[in-house]
Amino acid sequence: MKSAPNTLVLTEAVNKLLEANDLPAALTIEQCASALAMSMTSFRRKLAQEDTSYKLIQNKFINELSVQALLTKHANIDQLAIKLGYSERATFERAFRQKFGTTASKFREFSLVNSAKNSSQKLSEIAENIPPMPKSCQQLIDEKDNGNLDLQRVIEIISQDVIFSGRLMGQASKAIYGKTPINLAEAVSRNLGVDTVVNFAIIYAMKDTLQLDVNEKIIEQYSRAFLLAPKLFQCLRKPLRNEVKFDVAITEQVLVFALLGIFLLSHKAAYKHELMLHSLKGIDDVHSLNRHIKAAMGISIFSASSLMLSLWHIDANLVKKLNSLDNISQFAIKSSKQDELTLFMLSCLYAYAAKHNDVDALKQKAELLGITNFAELDELLSTA
Repeated sequence: MKSAPNTLVLTEAVNKLLEANDLPAALTIEQCASALAMSMTSFRRKLAQEDTSYKLIQNKFINELSVQALLTKHANIDQLAIKLGYSERATFERAFRQKFGTTASKFREFSLVNSAKNSSQKLSEIAENIPPMPKSCQQLIDEKDNGNLDLQRVIEIISQDVIFSGRLMGQASKAIYGKTPINLAEAVSRNLGVDTVVNFAIIYAMKDTLQLDVNEKIIEQYSRAFLLAPKLFQCLRKPLRNEVKFDVAITEQVLVFALLGIFLLSHKAAYKHELMLHSLKGIDDVHSLNRHIKAAMGISIFSASSLMLSLWHIDANLVKKLNSLDNISQFAIKSSKQDELTLFMLSCLYAYAAKHNDVDALKQKAELLGITNFAELDELLSTA
């Protein structure tokens, strides 16, 4: 299903031009096209073939520049402010504090706490000490692995867990999941589906397990996003019809679990959890966040998710898929249309969970991917 990856040649060339420029924020699209000996029409068309635009590349570069520069104590903040297009350091500092909730200097202090290697080792230690999942959740996973999980067996298992049963009824009763069910059987068979019930069981288990160790807002906001993922997937697939073929079960799992590592990275015992909290607040793009966190903490968000899922013995195929998406996100590798759409949906879920209200970049990306119902997707996330 996955096509052979191809390097995003023009995207890479534009990034190199921005990197070499003393004032990348002032580099215009005309100057960039001229430097690459291309006409404006050809430049735009070839970038669109790589599912991007000059504005998207430049904005992402500028946003990443400030964060990556602050990962080292050697970067000069005054020079950085000028490169980012600010007239003076004070203006940059105000803008940074407003966006990240802390000063640039303090953000740097958070990033320099311990080494990335030590931080990664600490996260592995935390993950290994996460308590086992509840009995009902483990039963659902075991029965699914053994191929014995039909509707009747699901009802038998979740009926023994009053709290989880209530949560499922609450989810199934929400307007986004259809008509209000009269009982558990209807909630599972008509509104949610067996696979979604298993995925939700894992999310609720992780939420309950970590609620005292992770910032309350992070737990609540991201859990809501994970639970909304199946409906977002369904909504995106509608207009595509038969144009793009998804492995529905594995894609839904990816959407529900790919950002789960944020809980581990935000754990209060993690050496750089304060850096994570401010990064979630200030970094708009999930792929920039993924690369930044790997540089600072020695492990990316997708890899942290894989670590947690592996320790809880969740489907190895899911972990393999997450690792594949991580490589795409980290190294700007172009893969299949399915992968690009999956990463787009993860970007939407991240923007919703992190409460980043500026969706212009997502809207432009949707247009490049041929997504015609972005307004419907945005409404789903905004009103959920």
